[in-house]
Amino acid sequence: MKKSFLLIIIALLFLAGTSVAGAAQATVQSSQPVSTFEGGSLYKSGKLNILDLHGSYRQMGRQYGRLIKDDLHSLYKKAVEDYFIGQKGLSREILKKTAMSLFNFYPQRFKEIIQGMAETSGLSIDKHIVLNGLELYGSISGCAGIAAWSDYTKGGPLIFGRNYDWFDSYKEFAKYLTVTVLNPDSGIPCAIVAFAGVIYATTGMNAKGIFLELNNGLPSGGALSYSNRVPAIINLLAFLCDCSTMEHLHAAFNTTRSNFAFIINTADKNGAYSYEWAPFDIKRRTGEAEGLLVATNHFTDPAWGIELQDNAGFKTVLRRKNLLSLGHKNKGRMNLATMMEILDTPIDKGGATWPVGEEIQTVYQIIAVPRELKLWVQVPGFQDWTGVDLAAIFISR
Repeated sequence: MKKSFLLIIIALLFLAGTSVAGAAQATVQSSQPVSTFEGGSLYKSGKLNILDLHGSYRQMGRQYGRLIKDDLHSLYKKAVEDYFIGQKGLSREILKKTAMSLFNFYPQRFKEIIQGMAETSGLSIDKHIVLNGLELYGSISGCAGIAAWSDYTKGGPLIFGRNYDWFDSYKEFAKYLTVTVLNPDSGIPCAIVAFAGVIYATTGMNAKGIFLELNNGLPSGGALSYSNRVPAIINLLAFLCDCSTMEHLHAAFNTTRSNFAFIINTADKNGAYSYEWAPFDIKRRTGEAEGLLVATNHFTDPAWGIELQDNAGFKTVLRRKNLLSLGHKNKGRMNLATMMEILDTPIDKGGATWPVGEEIQTVYQIIAVPRELKLWVQVPGFQDWTGVDLAAIFISR
């Protein structure tokens, strides 16, 4: 009862803050859970699942498996059975081998989550491992990130906008997008945004206000890939669980080698950085101007000595140019409403979001305000912007 009352109060405050930002259309998660199981709870923000999980990693997995059991079954059938096997002709053996190459290198604590799911969901552990590898079976695509703070927000909090772009088949899978909040017995609580059943971080924020998101870095870093390294997407989840400051996060990046070329955009309440993370080196850069950082899919730190052409792929140069233009145009006015407008602007209208009909599509979008521990999520064509107040869910550490 106390937690429900607290959620109601925080929800009212959240909505008040949203109105001030000029975006009253954004809702927030329900104050009452839709369902509960063994200490975990399922909330809804619009159509979006929000899992509030507690306890050991095995216990959190058990909660996960039961609370969205139906979605796990539906996504497995739609993605694995109907699409990858039925339409794309991939064999079960290939899917399992590919998925095991990811799962085998998981730290034991994260394996426990997936093993716990299999105890309560009605799907076998093998099916869960295959579902967890959902993003490994398609070609990697482009993403975009833009952060604004300081003079660009005119004293308002840092705000970060992120497009998650993939090939259009993944748009159907995004109907099962889930915000998973891990409140473990030990460690830093953190939240990840991913397809149902997927346990790693391509977008996430922890209770210390550290936000990160992953972009493909193929146009600059090339296709070099290492199969004998822990995949970056797993390490990013570990970073969220373990790093309490940006300095700590910086040390983690400098200590860890990537398995592929990525661009990891990071932020806290004070500022944002972009890590251009190739398997053979890493460079951290700040924004193009004090208070504005933009990243798409190519390295821009001049220390690389790379001059990218317009035909580099994923329209990465054009999308970056468009976001920079929108950022500068809105200097001093960057807030929630403005960021929503920017992310709603398609490439052919001067933005970075892929227009309907392109082979690549913007599958989902995230706006983060680290100082307030808030996220907003949009799944184009399925769910309009809806809010997630992580401060109401994270356990205080």
